[in-house]
Amino acid sequence: MRIATAGYSRHTRSFYSNQAHGLKYFLVRLQTEGFCQAIVNGTLYVIRPGDLLLCKPGDSYELMIQLGTNEPPSGDYFLSVDHNECWMQEWWEDYKQEVKLNVGIDEMLISIWRHLVYEKRRVKDSNPDIMDYLSRSILLHLKRLITDGVSSNTYERSVSNQIKMFIEKNATEPITLKDVSMSVGLSVSRASQLFKQAFNQSVMDYAIEVRLSIAKERILIGGSTLQEVSFLCGFANYTHFNRLFRLRFGMTPSEYRRQVRPQ
Repeated sequence: MRIATAGYSRHTRSFYSNQAHGLKYFLVRLQTEGFCQAIVNGTLYVIRPGDLLLCKPGDSYELMIQLGTNEPPSGDYFLSVDHNECWMQEWWEDYKQEVKLNVGIDEMLISIWRHLVYEKRRVKDSNPDIMDYLSRSILLHLKRLITDGVSSNTYERSVSNQIKMFIEKNATEPITLKDVSMSVGLSVSRASQLFKQAFNQSVMDYAIEVRLSIAKERILIGGSTLQEVSFLCGFANYTHFNRLFRLRFGMTPSEYRRQVRPQ
């Protein structure tokens, strides 16, 4: 993928950029801090943290960052791709009617974007293949975030995705509903409600699902007893692990091990 620019901007002073004659590339811009305004094809958009701005070749584009004395800085990640890039054109088809979407502040997305920026800055030895795959990863991850949020409002999507990420990071630890709710600054009941509305399953059901998925991987790799696998994947005891594994996959852990590792 031919990348025109990829970077991070943090403005502590007022800033204005004018490309009213039309962009020559696809632009994907994620606001991560503070506020700004953008005029795209004559329409004014107020951009807040978590807002994704999408502009295509030919769009007129003006960016305005007006910072007063007590206003926070404005920060954003941006990616621009050559207008002839076929893969980008196909990705854009799903969002050609959109200019602004809210995807929230997703840590994994920011991490991938940060790696792309670092790779782009390697002037002498940057690897175009790495930049290509990182760019595609950003766009595919954005597609997932957008799809996950279709049926819920902005606030619900942002909080639910944060909860989901917290579970995935800490699934093998003895986490509780209180730990999960504290990670997003909500009560247990409110956090559980938002997650259930967004993903149609409870917080702890999803945690168990993640743990069992990790357990299957560990069994496939081998090197640990089934009791050790249950402990390493966050289950309190083997009996509990055995029962949940059989309920989900229709076989016990030992039966699954014989199936995938018959030797």
